[in-house]
Amino acid sequence: MEEILRLLKKQFGVERVDFNLKIMGKNRIYAYRPCLEDVEEYHSGVYFGKLERDGIRLSIEGCYLLKDQIKKNVIEVDYNEMIKWLSGEDLKRKAKGYVVLKWRDYLLGCGKGVGDRIINYVPKERRLRRF
Repeated sequence: MEEILRLLKKQFGVERVDFNLKIMGKNRIYAYRPCLEDVEEYHSGVYFGKLERDGIRLSIEGCYLLKDQIKKNVIEVDYNEMIKWLSGEDLKRKAKGYVVLKWRDYLLGCGKGVGDRIINYVPKERRLRRF
């Protein structure tokens, strides 16, 4: 948990989280609040992101859970870039490391800047479909 908090602060300027985090299979991070009842559970929480070799890659939900706290590495996009991003396309933007994309007040998820483009991680089942 402390490693996750350190990375969140370094990458996105996040000072604290108001929920618990735990790492499960394949370095996936889940956010949850403890249940007061004693219930059998398969797994708890919402998918928050993934611990990668070079940092933390937030899910769309992870971005929203930290919406008011993310202060670094936010890239504002225009309408056309937003449509491309939500359709699963990489963006031609200069960036380095993990960044959160934002259109107006909406967080679009996290991508990885690799110099001249931002790699898209929007899951196929969540992408816009063009007819």
